[in-house]
Amino acid sequence: MATCSEIIQQIEQQWADLLRVRSVFPTMGDNVIGAQHVSTAPFYRDHGYQVRLSFPQPLTQETIKEVNQIARWLNESYVIRLCALLEFYQIIPREGQGHINQSLEGHGAIDILRRLRNALLHRSGRHNPEDAESRKLYECMVQTFSLQAESSTTAAQYPVHIDGFLLPLTKACKYYVKGWFRTSSQLSSKD
Repeated sequence: MATCSEIIQQIEQQWADLLRVRSVFPTMGDNVIGAQHVSTAPFYRDHGYQVRLSFPQPLTQETIKEVNQIARWLNESYVIRLCALLEFYQIIPREGQGHINQSLEGHGAIDILRRLRNALLHRSGRHNPEDAESRKLYECMVQTFSLQAESSTTAAQYPVHIDGFLLPLTKACKYYVKGWFRTSSQLSSKD
């Protein structure tokens, strides 16, 4: 079994990899239509990833939409990998094989992580406001992470923004891992 610090280090490596890749695929707005050179978003520059993107043709709304879709896919992939990592080390049980420890800091985020991973892998990956489970997950994400909600009846995607969702989710996962190891060591010292 890996140690707490080894698992935290693996989470931090996943995060660093995401930042590195996303700095090349930042979410772009319509304000860059017509540009051929774009600096990566301030969020990535603030984390040490200074990238200048050059495009062979001026950016169109369609190109921006394609880049933004890649960015979204990367964020969703991070959710899947983060959950898989915690399940691999049995920090969180696989679905149907146990419960998340509700007494540990970060347990709400861990629950969201697992439910979102399931939605991304085993369902369409899109928020369906007509589906009670999907609507509940969306609303829980918005409330837990203080996200700006679209109307839950019109939002078609889960809000997996890197700064407002993935960063605090990652921090919460690290808190949960630390708490899990503290609880596990206390239980084993009583034996």
